[in-house]
Amino acid sequence: MYLTIKQVPKLSKDELLILRQLSHTAKNLYNEALYNIRQYFFKNKKYLNYYENYKVLKSSDNYKLLNSNMSEQILKEVDGSFKSFFSLLKLKNNGKYSELVKIPHYLDKDAYSTLVIGFVRIVDTNKLVIPYSNAYKKNHSSITVTIPPQLVNSHIKEIRIIPKL
Repeated sequence: MYLTIKQVPKLSKDELLILRQLSHTAKNLYNEALYNIRQYFFKNKKYLNYYENYKVLKSSDNYKLLNSNMSEQILKEVDGSFKSFFSLLKLKNNGKYSELVKIPHYLDKDAYSTLVIGFVRIVDTNKLVIPYSNAYKKNHSSITVTIPPQLVNSHIKEIRIIPKL
C-alpha cells in the first residue's frame, strides 16, 4: 500500500483557470477515446485495444494539448474501463454474474476529469512543476506546487489533480 496525501495548494486565478482548461481537455480526450472504442465495438463486435486507440488519438488536438504522459494515462483509464466491462460480460455469459452490465458511458459535456501525472519530476527538492505539452507551454505560464514535507526525498509514483468546482 502506498502513502496517500491530500493537499489543497493555494493557486492564483490564472493557475486555477489553466488547471480547469487542462481538466476539461482531459475530459474531452476521455470521451474521444471512449467514442472510438464504442464505435469499433458496435461495428465489429470486437475490442479496440489501447495501442490501436493510441495510434488513432495521438494526432488528436485534445491529446496534443495535454502532456503526453497525462494523455496516455487517460487512454489507459478508458482501456481499463472497457476491460472491466468485457470481463463482466464474460462472467454474465458464463452465469457467474447476475447484475446488469452497462457499457462505459461518456462524461458530461460540462464536466472535468482528473489529471494524472504518472511520471513525476521534482525540482528544488520540494517543488512540482505541472507538466504541459510543448504546444500548451507556448501560451501559458507554468504552475509550481510545493509538495508536502513528508514526501521530500521520497519516490512519488503518481499525482492526481482532482478538479474542485
